[in-house]
Amino acid sequence: MRPRPFRSASLFVLAALVFAPSAHAQRWRFIVTGDSRSERLHSTRKGDKNGVNVTILKELALATLRERPAFLLFSGDLAFGASSDAGVESQLRTWVSAMQPVYDARIPVYAIRGNHDIGGRHPAAVWRRVFQGRYAMPMNGPLGEEGMTYSVAYQNALIVGLDQYRTDTVRVNQTWLDEVLLANRKQHVFFMAHEMAFRAGLHKDNMDEDPAARDRFWNSIHEAGGRTFFCGHDHLYDHTAIGAASWGASEAIHQFTVGTAGAPYYQGNNHNGVNGDWQLTPIKHIQNRFGYAVVDVDGPRVTITFKARKAPGVYVIADFWSYAARR
Repeated sequence: MRPRPFRSASLFVLAALVFAPSAHAQRWRFIVTGDSRSERLHSTRKGDKNGVNVTILKELALATLRERPAFLLFSGDLAFGASSDAGVESQLRTWVSAMQPVYDARIPVYAIRGNHDIGGRHPAAVWRRVFQGRYAMPMNGPLGEEGMTYSVAYQNALIVGLDQYRTDTVRVNQTWLDEVLLANRKQHVFFMAHEMAFRAGLHKDNMDEDPAARDRFWNSIHEAGGRTFFCGHDHLYDHTAIGAASWGASEAIHQFTVGTAGAPYYQGNNHNGVNGDWQLTPIKHIQNRFGYAVVDVDGPRVTITFKARKAPGVYVIADFWSYAARR
């Protein structure tokens, strides 16, 4: 079953979602990773080529084939970026080339932009020019964000990819997101953006820049029955549960920072951002390891496993968490 773009918000579609018979959801899985950029623009780091760590990215492409997922999510910073449209386009095409085995296996790849992917004078046009045809992202996002913000329905889940760079502060298009979530009747909802909602390590710049908008976003995940938010930006792995005092332990939303696809390692384990009244519970923090997360869905139960690189081409379990859907 191929994932399909989720058509949001018309009464016709809403009625179809409400009254359509629900098929039995089979066991299925998807992969999450992000941040494959090079160390610098003209990097001499081993593995870096034209803004991309092609060595690790090719390894992850082969690991993806072994995992046999329904699709792969990539949370931004595909490449280092450049000041010209031509430079950015060239780097993104290098990324696509490294990921070609995944495309050839007919495994859909859903990527969103990171802060390093928005260089040049016309970053949106460049993004759409590279990701078209067989490489295209869903085009069902809000006006002006087509191919960059989108949703995908698959089996018993809705997957939402959120671009954070339409405004000067790091935020998502909440109006569009609320509309999509209102129409959703899927049991699971998975969310992906590039920058963290809450500080997890090195970076101070994230959705903390606008705490009110961040709080609205976090509450909308909770109201939709979501339990997970995937991001990158920090080049490390961090698993933190974030909830409100009025929520039960089984309602906390787990932020997974999986910036582990080849970008230079970052160090830092600082969760003291602009957290307000939110309660943060750090669960697992891993530095200096590349890797990816495997998300297994079996009816209402979801299991998330992070696999860290132990040796070239060898990835081992380093974190594990499971939950049952609230919907």
